[in-house]
Order: sequence, then C-alpha cells, then structure tokens
Amino acid sequence: MWRVIILCLLVVTTSWANADELKVKADSPKRYVVVKGDTLWDISSKFLSTPWRWPELWGMNKQIADPHWIYPGDVLNLVMVDGKPRLVVERGKPKLKMTRHGRKSRKVNPIPTIPLKDIQQHLTEHQVVTLGEYDDLPVLVGAERNSVFYKNTDIVFVNQKLVKDAKYGLYSRGRVFSSPKTNQTLGLELNLIATGVAVESADISQLQLTSVKSQVSNGAVIMPLPEDDFPAYFMPEAAPADLASEVIGSAKLYRESGLHNVVIIDGGSEQGIKQGNVFSAYQPGKIQFVDSDGVVRDPANYRSYDRIKAYFVDDETQKLPNVYRGKVMVFRSFSNLSYALIIDIKRPVRLGDELINP
Repeated sequence: MWRVIILCLLVVTTSWANADELKVKADSPKRYVVVKGDTLWDISSKFLSTPWRWPELWGMNKQIADPHWIYPGDVLNLVMVDGKPRLVVERGKPKLKMTRHGRKSRKVNPIPTIPLKDIQQHLTEHQVVTLGEYDDLPVLVGAERNSVFYKNTDIVFVNQKLVKDAKYGLYSRGRVFSSPKTNQTLGLELNLIATGVAVESADISQLQLTSVKSQVSNGAVIMPLPEDDFPAYFMPEAAPADLASEVIGSAKLYRESGLHNVVIIDGGSEQGIKQGNVFSAYQPGKIQFVDSDGVVRDPANYRSYDRIKAYFVDDETQKLPNVYRGKVMVFRSFSNLSYALIIDIKRPVRLGDELINP
C-alpha cells in the first residue's frame, strides 16, 4: 500500500515539475542581435511561448542580472545550463557621447520591457481617486487675470493650503468606473490639463501655471505631480490562479482594443493585482437554449423566462466554450482598478472580457 502511495506522489510531483519546466520554442533562434525598437517582451517571445517567464530565462544569469541593461547591438546566445535554457549576452560595442561633465555615456537607452510610448501618457497624465478623495481635493477658484480660461504663466488661486515651491498638476474630471458584477464604484479618472508651481501658501494659495495642455478654468482640481522616475522595465509574472478580473474600459473609449492598446480592468492593489501581473483575456462562453429537436433558439427570440434561465445551465441550456482573445500586462495599479497593456492578441479585446491566470 505504501509503495502505491509513494509511487502516486512521485508521479504527481513529476507532473508538477514537468508542467512548470521552462521550455523554449522549437523554432527559437540560437543567436539574436538586439536592435533599436526591441522590447524584452518581444525578444522573449522569440524564445518562449510564455514570454512573461523571461526572468527565468534571463535573470539567473549573472551577466544579465539586470535585464533592463540590454542595449541595441548586444548579442544574445541561447545555451543550456544544467539542462535548463539560459540566455548569455555578448556586449556590442557601445556608441558613446560626451556628457557636460566630460564623461562618456551611451548614446542609446536600454531596451524596455514593453513599448513605453504606448503607456507613458497613462503613467504621467492620469490619476485615479475615490469619489470621497475627489471631494476633498483643492480646487481652482480664480486668478489674478480676469478671464474664463487661464494660460501659461498666469497666477491662479486655489482654495486650500499648498506646499510652497512644490509642483502640482491641474486635472479635469473624467470617467467614473464601476464593477459590472457588484456595481461598486471603483474610481474616478482625472485628466491632466496643466501643471504649476505653488508660489504662496495660505488658506487661498497662489499657483503659477508652468504648462497648459488644454483649457484651464475654475473648478479644476489640484494634486501633487507624480514622480518622474517611472520604471523603464517591469518584472512580469503570471497572475495568481485565484485572481480574476474583467475589462471594464479602454483608453481610446472603444468597445474593442488592439495590440499595444491600454485597457482598464476591474481590481487593483486591494484585490491583490499589482504591476507586472499578466492575464489571459477570454470572451465568456455564450449560454444558449436548445429545444427538444436540437434546434438552437435565437437570442433575439428569448422570452423573459429564458433570460432568467440564462443564469443557469440545465438540460435545456448549453454554455459554449470561452474564446481566447489575448494577453494583457498590468503596468499601473490603483486601489480598486488598474491600467493594463495588451501585449499579445489573437482577436480584439472587448469590454466584458474575463481575465484569468495565463
């Protein structure tokens, strides 16, 4: 009996080990030269069917312990170390430039994890707050110059104390996002319209506008500007198996989104969703009714009774399989919602698509 149990445990353990084994694609290159415009995700996709596992392929090699230090011109060689695939880097000859301090530095930046141009706006020009936080924010109430709209260098008045010499963003109210399943309000999106520096701190503070992106008028809210040192790379990892989400919006306000588009997803740091989480997106399988003759009833002809039964699956209903759309990676997480980039696509990702462990 004990021999059978031990044998079963060995089989299960071996299955787990095989399932977790990092495998390279059969057609993966043995040698690859990094070019300008590459991303870590793109390169890893050439070697792995699971490119979010690139830290396993790259990170254990001391030569590339910091994988964001990979530059155009570097050569990557695929080798086997103790039976496991690894990438070894040959440094290309760097193109150098002189700094103002007389030192030489590279002309080009290291390649990022994902295309930064596709997410930069969402790192710097948007904030997400709760409705309660929004009500407590400082508000623009007037200016030295009598005008409906304010321009660059204007001194404007804010109805709360600000930190003198600190940099602030002025924001307009954007979309309110709610959870489709619970109707809970997840957050209010704010859009950057201008920046400024506090020149006087008082019950009515004074702020000098330093840049104006769009119309600035009374009623705009004020928040400290986020730090400029956003990461050039992200450490991707599969979202936990017990973590699920849903696409609830898109940056371009479309119902469908394509490769390298930004989507807004249900859940954030309070639900355990964090920067770098990778999800697979699926269209939920449709529930349909089949009569006794095997004829599928058109949803347009559903009765009220049918719509109630659509919440259940019984002998008269059937659920079609989920349809794979693509993969998304979270790059910014707020309390109850997150921004994610579509990094792999088979079909357009749509509002309502379910997000699960990849």
